[in-house]
Amino acid sequence: MSFRTRLGLLVAASVAVAVLAVSGVALWIARAEARSALDRKLDDRVVVLVASGGRLPEHRGVQFFGRFVPRDVLAQIVTPNGTVVYASDEVLPVARADLAVANGQARRHRSDVSADGVRLRVLTVPVAPVGALMVASPLDEVDANVAGLRNALAVVAVIGVAGAGLLGFFVAGRAIRPVRRLTDAARNVAQTQDLDQPIELERDDELGELARSFNAMLEALALSRAQQHRLVTDAGHELRTPLTSIRTNIELLARSEHVATSTEGATESEEASDGAVAALDSDERRQMLDDVQFELDQLTELVNELVELATDQRSQGEPERVDLSELAASVVGRHRRRTETEFVAAFEPCETVVNAALVERAIGNLVDNAVKWSPPGEPIEISVAAVDRQAHVRVRDRGPGIPAALRETVFERFYRAPEARAQPGSGLGLSIVDYVARSHNGSASVIDTDGPGTTVELRLPLAPDGESPPTRQRD
Repeated sequence: MSFRTRLGLLVAASVAVAVLAVSGVALWIARAEARSALDRKLDDRVVVLVASGGRLPEHRGVQFFGRFVPRDVLAQIVTPNGTVVYASDEVLPVARADLAVANGQARRHRSDVSADGVRLRVLTVPVAPVGALMVASPLDEVDANVAGLRNALAVVAVIGVAGAGLLGFFVAGRAIRPVRRLTDAARNVAQTQDLDQPIELERDDELGELARSFNAMLEALALSRAQQHRLVTDAGHELRTPLTSIRTNIELLARSEHVATSTEGATESEEASDGAVAALDSDERRQMLDDVQFELDQLTELVNELVELATDQRSQGEPERVDLSELAASVVGRHRRRTETEFVAAFEPCETVVNAALVERAIGNLVDNAVKWSPPGEPIEISVAAVDRQAHVRVRDRGPGIPAALRETVFERFYRAPEARAQPGSGLGLSIVDYVARSHNGSASVIDTDGPGTTVELRLPLAPDGESPPTRQRD
């Protein structure tokens, strides 16, 4: 069943419930009002009868109330022992409640009785010293009016429910028209893979918000696809260089090995013709193997960093409250064990809620970059401090520095300055730092410093004050 049909049926069912409720209340009110009018008529007749009464006759059949007896009601007199001493027409049934009135045990009593198949409304009041006066009037008119009203309301209910169903079906069709447009757009995007198809839906309601959210999703997907395409293109370009170098060196080694084997039985003329690919000596072979090993290391580093960029941040673990000074101290400790570089550290506690593995990797990239560019014997300065509700991690080297015009460009993927292209590296280190900073609502930049060298700063929001999970302890 379609949503439009369900909505139309829901509207029809809602209207049906409302109509039934209103009809029921209307019938109850109409019946109550009709019975109340009949009771008022009986009250009026009792007043007239009591006011015009005379002495009690000695036998039945004598009109006790004279010429003032109303002819639109039935009247009878009942003694305390239940004897009917006067009846204007047929004798009415006498119940215990009527005897209670005749005996003075109750002031008055109203009831519905049936006499000869006719439903009557009876009012019983005391009449001293006789007993009780019973006045009755048929309920036929009341029942007929209520039945007529019930039939009319049934017809109106059927017409109203049918009309509401049709109207609900029509309104549902117009209401879900924007949803159909969204569905068609989503289906078209899935079939054509074309993300440049925004939904034109100028509305201020929930459907308009849904359309804007859908357009925002398309924009995000288009941006993600563009970034993915750029990453694949740049990665393919960067991968070709080490692969080409490795392939060339391996081919030369293979050809040299082939020449060395074939020249054992060749003539001098044949050796002369193969002079262009003469066998390599041990130093040349070692140099070529070192080149292959270097390119393999570069290729491994590049692949690892590509995987780092392509991995979803959520797969690295949940954010936790950590002290950046401990992360930085751990990174510095590892580099001190691996290199002979001197580090000047100034750490103060700065608690942040971050993905510890990613942030530690970003600080490690900053230190790796500084070690690569720092001249031998020059120290590397690293500091962690809290400034304006942010934790600042600064790493400074004493290298050649970065020109002001390139300070934004160095954070792009695979970018390498002209003077850095002879150095090992993939050009992804600082881009990973920038990615980690932005994924934690922070930033990364190259800042001005006095003297030679480069200072790169990573800024992350401090953890909020108050109760929080315990700080992670570093080994």
